[in-house]
Amino acid sequence: MNLQNGINMKQLKKAGLVMAFLALTSVTVHAQYVTTHAKASMPSQQNGIYYSLPRTVLQLDFIIEETQSFEGPYSNYVSYIGAESYVLEDNKEYKIKEVQLHVLAEADPNATFFVAMSSKKDDKPNFCLTPQGILRGVGIDCPLEPQEKAHASLLESPNYPDEVTFKYQYGAGNNRGEEQMARSAADMISKIRDEKLKLITGFQETAFSLDTYRQMYSDLEVMENDYLSLFIGKQLTRTFIKTIYVIPNKEVPNQTVAKFSTDDGLTAGTAGPGTAITVQTQSMQTTANFNAPSQSAVESLNLENKLFYRIPEIANIKVNMGGNALLECRETIAQYGVFMLAPLGKTKLALDPQTGQIISLGME
Repeated sequence: MNLQNGINMKQLKKAGLVMAFLALTSVTVHAQYVTTHAKASMPSQQNGIYYSLPRTVLQLDFIIEETQSFEGPYSNYVSYIGAESYVLEDNKEYKIKEVQLHVLAEADPNATFFVAMSSKKDDKPNFCLTPQGILRGVGIDCPLEPQEKAHASLLESPNYPDEVTFKYQYGAGNNRGEEQMARSAADMISKIRDEKLKLITGFQETAFSLDTYRQMYSDLEVMENDYLSLFIGKQLTRTFIKTIYVIPNKEVPNQTVAKFSTDDGLTAGTAGPGTAITVQTQSMQTTANFNAPSQSAVESLNLENKLFYRIPEIANIKVNMGGNALLECRETIAQYGVFMLAPLGKTKLALDPQTGQIISLGME
């Protein structure tokens, strides 16, 4: 009886050792990868890799028209030519002609993770990242395609000088009074108009070809405008783009991003003069029914053989100024979405680097 009991005890111990070995082996295999949030990782004690999911950045290109007006030297005598509209003083005036939106992606610091790998020399999948560290896929060939860059602001026009010159300004180098100079300029305008009328009516002593008539009339037009500018002034206009980048924040759906005034133009931030420009990003709650972990839970989890990806959210975007909508559209906002889990191991995953969503999954 005692011999039998001894044999049973040996068998139990042996079985226990086998079970412990199997358990240890299964844990080792099971815990080939451990994913933690970057805040909770200890990279100095682990072998692994960091990866990020993207967040959406809105590039707002404000197409602005700047008009600079210069007072004519004879503006006090504008009645000599009968003009009712003229420049009273030198000034600049700005106008927003259009707002264009471009959606960009950058690494999200709130969605950066560390994947710890076991020291076993098993075949490990290839992690494919963008230069920013955004995860593109696991176990796939990394595409050699150009990475996204900020949308180029192509609309530019040459700068104009802060001062302009007025042609045909009488009085240079002589002592004639300003009023007399203005009268002489007004007389020249009358003569030019007479010559234009003769061309139109054909009252010319010499016959010219049609092209010559057109060129002569065009030259007179230019000359007349130069003389008129002595009284009514000049206006020069250029169009340029000023870009502002906005990171949508679900906790702050309305953000003041700039100020605008017709006198000072567009100023980024909230400190400039003028009317506030706000960007509203209203979530459409397309992921509201997903049973997803919260941000705080994501930052505290240790996941074995899994990694985080993200299902993005759709949002309405409005750019407003003084109660008027400058732009309204609907876009995908990555950081408004929810975190989900994907298997990591013998899988092939491809992610959209713009949103962090899985676009392809294959099991080996």
